[in-house]
Amino acid sequence: MIRTVFSLCCALAANFALGQSHDIAMKFQGASKYPARIAYEVLNFDEVSITAGYIDVQDEHTVYEIAVDVGERFAVQIYEDANGNSKLDRGLFTQPLEKYAFSNDAWQALSKPEVDEMLVQRTGVKTFLTFTLKSVSDF
Repeated sequence: MIRTVFSLCCALAANFALGQSHDIAMKFQGASKYPARIAYEVLNFDEVSITAGYIDVQDEHTVYEIAVDVGERFAVQIYEDANGNSKLDRGLFTQPLEKYAFSNDAWQALSKPEVDEMLVQRTGVKTFLTFTLKSVSDF
C-alpha cells in the first residue's frame, strides 16, 4: 500500500515537474476561402519557437485547439497556406503573398511586428485567440 501511494506521488510530481500543457483555442477569420489550411507557430517571450503545425480550418466560426506548454506570456504567428506547399510564399521584394496574422492583433505594414507587440497573457487552462488574416496591402 505504501509503495502504491509513493508511486502515485512520484508520478504526480514528475508530471508537475515536466510542465503542464495549456490549451490555445483559436478562430481564423478573413481567409481567402474556406476550407483553408492555416500554418501556426507558437513562440515564447524570447521569440524562440515552442511548436508549429497546420490546422485545416472549415469556417471562420469554428474554434480549434492545440495543447502546448507555454509560459505566462507567449505569441502566435499564422499564415494561410493557400496553395498547400507548406511554406509562406513571398514576392520579388520578399513581401508575403499569402494572408497572415499575429496574436494580440499586432500588425506592421510590410514587416513582421516585434515579439513584444505579439505577446499575450496566458489565461487559466485555456487562452482564446481570434485572428483576422490580412494581406500585405492591408493597412
